[in-house]
Amino acid sequence: MRIMAMLHAARPTLLNRAHRRDLVVLAVFGLMHLLSGEAQALITGGEGNKPLDDPGWPKGAAEVFNAKSRIANAKSRIAWWEGPPFGGGEWHAEYRGDAATFNEVLRAFAKIESPKRRLVVHDGVGRSFWLNMNNEESKRAAAEADWTFVVWQPDRWKHLQQLPADLRPRGGASRDAAAKDEVPTPRMDVYVGGRVQWTDVTVPDGIEVEDRRLEAHGFKIADGRVLEGTVTDLESGKPIAATVRLEKVESLPKGGYEHHPGMTAQAAASDGRWVLKSVPTGWHRIVVDADGYVLRIVGYEIFDDQPRWSEHHTGLSKAAAVSGVVTDDAGHALAGAVVRLGDLVAGDGERYETPAGFSVETDAAGRFRAAAVPKGRASVWVNKPGYVRPGLGLPIETPTADLKLEMQKAAAIVVTVDFVDADRPAGYIVQLVPEGGEAVGKWSGSGNIDAAGKITFTSIPPGKYVLTGRPNPGSDAEEAPSKTLELRGGETAEVSLDPR
Repeated sequence: MRIMAMLHAARPTLLNRAHRRDLVVLAVFGLMHLLSGEAQALITGGEGNKPLDDPGWPKGAAEVFNAKSRIANAKSRIAWWEGPPFGGGEWHAEYRGDAATFNEVLRAFAKIESPKRRLVVHDGVGRSFWLNMNNEESKRAAAEADWTFVVWQPDRWKHLQQLPADLRPRGGASRDAAAKDEVPTPRMDVYVGGRVQWTDVTVPDGIEVEDRRLEAHGFKIADGRVLEGTVTDLESGKPIAATVRLEKVESLPKGGYEHHPGMTAQAAASDGRWVLKSVPTGWHRIVVDADGYVLRIVGYEIFDDQPRWSEHHTGLSKAAAVSGVVTDDAGHALAGAVVRLGDLVAGDGERYETPAGFSVETDAAGRFRAAAVPKGRASVWVNKPGYVRPGLGLPIETPTADLKLEMQKAAAIVVTVDFVDADRPAGYIVQLVPEGGEAVGKWSGSGNIDAAGKITFTSIPPGKYVLTGRPNPGSDAEEAPSKTLELRGGETAEVSLDPR
């Protein structure tokens, strides 16, 4: 777990900044959700029960989120946070209290204007993510929570569904909603091993209950942490025999992750069902493998010492091939170009992720072939130093053959900020955007200058760009006069920027 201030680096982006928030803090719990799996990622948050302004939740949700019980004037919310990256809109609140307080909050929850309202019941004691982001043992007692609440802003959810599949939120209620093009159902999770006992809870009409207690699924508390699920063929829907691997995820001190083999289970051909009991504590990745099918990561789980039950139903796709050729804009073959398939969506409408990803390199004739790709939809990206393919990834159906990908020589620019007659601020950021403004699919970049007052941008599509700079932190009033530049493919421009 790392908490990082959002720093601008010299990097390109294909996202319209008009649709991005100014992110002050980005905290990532383990692996970031948007790139590599089910992890929690947030924009901002806080402690306590100070009421938050309604940002556009469904009617009635603000009363639940800002819950202040009338019972003994109890302030039940202990923390809150918002996620995911690239837009936000998923609001989490964490609470502490007894069954009487929880029942009062449930009555307010039942009044939220939504097609559904879901209550999920768990064994054990809950943990506040915000109060113990690193899951440190010394902080667990102080981070105990008895229930949590999750609600989406409809406008943010709809915006995120327009992003490529690799960047969309997924899993649980998000998956259910995506299949129906709906906003995820407001959800309350209650933990009945602490201050709240399930026998003391009264569920009002209008709330659907999902019981995740071990005993509700035929297990005992002594079974500890239980994972189970089924594996099916995505095309036929029939169960298949498969091997389910649990891999321990280790965050490395210098960045990156290692995955260590752990428990395994066999899914039977008769019903595709598998079970793992007494799963070790820690952070795990669940991988499913079957002969003739494309390997798939089906989920991530983080367990402490609490008894827990979780399920992962997944479908596997038979292997398909994607092949083609990469050339420059004169039709000459480009060897050594890396072709990556992203935004893979298979028959279940979910992102299809594998441990190794889907990348291949072109041969001397510029040709490539990815042999083990799931059947469905994908976007194709291609990378080669000194060349670019402008725009977003090319959408394709899989399998596909004789795909033609054309690249052009890239431009580069070295920017020097001249502080000769001006005091240099502690930080200074330079921004390069397309003439006419940023937009989805267009390249833009920004970054802080180095000690020599320079910054270099590479792999830029040729065209006209506007160059600006300002102190970081700084205001619009401190922005340097802009320069409009014509960048040509295969050339490196050298430009000086006057900060005054």
